[in-house]
Amino acid sequence: MRSDETVPKKHLGDVQPGDIVCIYWNDASIGASFTSTGIPVPAKSVGIYVGSVGEPKHIVLAQNDFMYSDELRDDDYTAIPHQWLKEVKVVQKGYVTPEEAKTMLRSILTGSGTRRRKRIFQMRTQNHEGHY
Repeated sequence: MRSDETVPKKHLGDVQPGDIVCIYWNDASIGASFTSTGIPVPAKSVGIYVGSVGEPKHIVLAQNDFMYSDELRDDDYTAIPHQWLKEVKVVQKGYVTPEEAKTMLRSILTGSGTRRRKRIFQMRTQNHEGHY
């Protein structure tokens, strides 16, 4: 598969953890008009595909990976319900190894890094207060 090849929704299984992908999807919207239907809002998200989880299934893309050590990571991510996908484009195959993608997904699912990153940022701020 070429790196610029578009993958139809039904072939999402061809995308492997660690691939950089661009997901085209319709975001949900809530309106306060006379109609009860939402307005489709086209969206595009780019990130490292780390897996699909939940029920209903959500595709999880890691966008920022803060790796303080092998065991201490914090990842920003987007989770998009599979039924909202319009198109999946593979940007680069194998950007990270499947093992590293699994570690990112585990970090995202446990949410263990967010508090640590905030604490590390606070420590940095306190340590640099006198330098500004």
